Amino acid sequence: MWIKVDLQCPRCRKKIKKLLCKIPQVQDQQYKEKENLVVIKVVCCSPEKIKQKIICKGGDIIKSIEIKETEMKTKPPDEKEKPPKEDTEPVSKPPVEPVCVPVRPVGFGTCCTE
Repeated sequence: MWIKVDLQCPRCRKKIKKLLCKIPQVQDQQYKEKENLVVIKVVCCSPEKIKQKIICKGGDIIKSIEIKETEMKTKPPDEKEKPPKEDTEPVSKPPVEPVCVPVRPVGFGTCCTE
């Protein structure tokens, strides 16, 4: 999950760190200060609930949140285990693109406006 926050503001940085430490489903936190981006790893069944919780508790400091699906690192199935099916053709699904929706308009109700 990618969270866009103003990391140049000390108050915003402190608030997002405190917020993410309180959520037990958030594991890895990487702060990219040049891009004003926090990359976290969420371990739970529904990241949408965690996203809503971060938006609710974060308030005005959260600019946007994107949920990025990570590729599972699993072995491909062996051909010996599964016999190929000749009758049906595999149906390919189009790739799902993550949608970035701004939480609030930028510059409205933020603590760091000039």
